[in-house]
Amino acid sequence: MVGDILRELERYTEYHFGDEEEFMQNCGYAMDCSDCFYNHREMHEEFADKVQELREKHENGEYVTMEVLTVARDWLDAHIAAGDEDQNYADYFQTEVSDDYEYEPGQLYHDRTASEDPVPVDRQSEDAGVRLDSDIYDGASLSVPDGSVASWFEDIVSDHGDRTAALVRDDGEFVERSFEELAERAKAVAGGLLSTELRPGDRLAIRAQSQYEWSVLDLACHFAGLVPVALYPSASDDRAAQIIERTGATGLVAAGDVADDLAMAVETVLDFEDLPTAEARVLPGLQTDGDEVATVAFDVASPAEKAGCALTHRNLLAAAESLREALPTGPGATGTCSLPLAHIYQRVSTYYLWATGSAVAYLGAEEFIDQLAAVEPEVLVGVPKMYQQLYGTIQDRLGDMGWMKRKVGGRVASYGEGIVEGQGTPLKYRAANRLVYKPLRQEAGLSNLTYALSGTGRLDDHLLYFFRGLGVPVCELYGSVGTTGVGALNPAESFVQGSIGDPMPGVEIAVSENRELLIRGPTVLGGFLDDGQTGSQTLRDDWYHTGEVGEVGPDGTLSVGE
Repeated sequence: MVGDILRELERYTEYHFGDEEEFMQNCGYAMDCSDCFYNHREMHEEFADKVQELREKHENGEYVTMEVLTVARDWLDAHIAAGDEDQNYADYFQTEVSDDYEYEPGQLYHDRTASEDPVPVDRQSEDAGVRLDSDIYDGASLSVPDGSVASWFEDIVSDHGDRTAALVRDDGEFVERSFEELAERAKAVAGGLLSTELRPGDRLAIRAQSQYEWSVLDLACHFAGLVPVALYPSASDDRAAQIIERTGATGLVAAGDVADDLAMAVETVLDFEDLPTAEARVLPGLQTDGDEVATVAFDVASPAEKAGCALTHRNLLAAAESLREALPTGPGATGTCSLPLAHIYQRVSTYYLWATGSAVAYLGAEEFIDQLAAVEPEVLVGVPKMYQQLYGTIQDRLGDMGWMKRKVGGRVASYGEGIVEGQGTPLKYRAANRLVYKPLRQEAGLSNLTYALSGTGRLDDHLLYFFRGLGVPVCELYGSVGTTGVGALNPAESFVQGSIGDPMPGVEIAVSENRELLIRGPTVLGGFLDDGQTGSQTLRDDWYHTGEVGEVGPDGTLSVGE
């Protein structure tokens, strides 16, 4: 019995590897098997080696029955289980593949899924030449990790396994989750997603508030080879439905009740509060190429009918690495997540923190000010609106102080203006800092800050002066969804008011002859969904056209004008 099974397995492997092209031409599963050979040949070869090993053990009289049955079961589960996919593939082969088809690894799979992929944009059009009216400002070289987000995170776990990856609110307290725990949970959810009707390459819409499980689901999608489409939780049902339709998402994970129109727009609806889990025998995302689409992102300020940005794995990893180079911090630091993870700026900031071996503290969007004191982060990821809210809270606390401290507190913005303009501070600032500003920072949880990032827009001058005078190292990050959230950085230690700062590592910036700010580099998006006009206008000669007026000052500083 065991010998018969082994002989059949050997015939199977010989058929696969003896004449690969003959197998592809004859097999009804050709479109996915060809992709399997193309991306997973190593796994198939391991299987063949295992069959040979078992045959040798059997011939030597060793007991291998259970081992043989386990190998056969796992192989069948990985290849032909779940929902008659084999018949679907055979039907496709018979009806869609021409008689004169010539085998090419991965080609049938590409043809079968091409209609679902973003339309590539011609970024090298000869007649769309870009004329520059400035030097090219170079942010220095950048080494971008190869492969997918899933394989990158595997390396992160290997380096920082037992370190804290997340601080999660539980019963009023923050509890730690290690990188190993995060990876284990994400892989279990990946297995659960693949146990549904979802298949690698499918797009999965996510609609939930930012929290630890959002990041778990994001990583699970990468491990499963799915493409997450992040929906802003504040978006209307109509906007969410439009985005689902535009992206071709076949699944939706949502927190709370799902409107009928949304549920009918997809094939699979899953509860965010009860994500499915299963053992993942195969994680397709580990084999995904870095140039494949990793996520589809929209600008919250743009109408849903505008083209979504198709960001590749290379885009995401380049953005995280650029932040890591520009904002170095050691393992064991803590950064914040209180903004929507649907915003690419918050998502790549999370990746950046993990890349440094740092923890992400998930703070409630409404309670983040009260929770800052509990985590005392080294990296604050914020936007102007958040700093405005924080300003109001600190002003309220200042108002509760005695009249002398209130008087000292009233000078904080003027001190900050002197710092920003390079004039320094008077001697009495040291006393003001010790008696008033330092206690305020401690009470607000801002004492340990190395970086206080502000993205998505410029801070008003009064906020900038206030926080710099308070001793908060505010720096501004310039970028957009189309540049994966990064572009230029105006750091606290060399802050130039009115400037967007210097190009970040891996980024080049220039101004065109019609004064438009241009950006290029590995963080520039891979393409748009299906808006050829937007693509041709926005991506030309490798340059991303921001649509904003660029200015170069007499001292060479870059800024965005009117």
